[in-house]
Formats: sequence, structure tokens, C-alpha cells
Amino acid sequence: MVTLVAAWLGMTVLTAAGPCTAGGEFEPSLCPTGLPPVASVRIERQGVAVWTDPTEASCRGFRLTEAQVRRFFRDARRAEAAAVHHTLPESPCSVLGRVVFADGSAGSWRLDRFGLGWLNRAGGQMVLYCRRCRRPPWVQ
Repeated sequence: MVTLVAAWLGMTVLTAAGPCTAGGEFEPSLCPTGLPPVASVRIERQGVAVWTDPTEASCRGFRLTEAQVRRFFRDARRAEAAAVHHTLPESPCSVLGRVVFADGSAGSWRLDRFGLGWLNRAGGQMVLYCRRCRRPPWVQ
């Protein structure tokens, strides 16, 4: 949970309650996902352009391995969609697939080349960001 704690010179200062990190101008507040360990990953589509962006190079080159997807889910943190929209770049270049967790729950996912991810499960969509995904094939 993020709480407003102060305003200084017209700038909103946020602090996180509990295990969440404080958000800022260039990164949203990040919280633990609460996801169980990954049991299995299936990559269904690589190098997909989910929207047209004339400034983006070809998405065909953006490919992830199963190990990279597993590492993403291990290292990613949950973020609020609106905060992500205002603080982080998004790429149309994505990899899509399915995941099964150790507790038997499952979902579909989309990961973009900037380390953003969207996980759809029975309870709804979770927006994820992997701050540690900073080397190829990820772009920062």
C-alpha cells in the first residue's frame, strides 16, 4: 500500500508501507508479487509487435528463453498500472506465453523488452516490472 506522506514544492513524495519500495518520478512503487514459484513455462509467441510504433526497430529479434522467463517471474515486482504508465517506457515488442505455478494456479503472460510484464490469472491482471532485467535481450 502506498500512502501520501508529504508535498514539497508542489512535488508529491510517496513512501511505501510494508515491503513495497517508494515510487518516484522514474519508477513506480514496487511490491512483492506474492506469486508461488513457477512450476512450468510455455512460450507461445516470440518477437510479437502488440501495437505499431514507427520508431521501434523490428520486434522479431526480441526472443526469450524459458530460463529468462522463469528469472523474470522470480525477480519481478508488482506495480500499479497507472503508475507504470506514467513512469516507465513500454515497448510493443513482446513475448507471450503461459505459466503454471507450484500451487497449481496458471495464467497467460506478456513480457516486453523493457522488463514490463502483464500476468492474467483467474483473479485478474497483475502488472509486473523486473528492475534486474537490464542486460540483453532486455533493453534499459
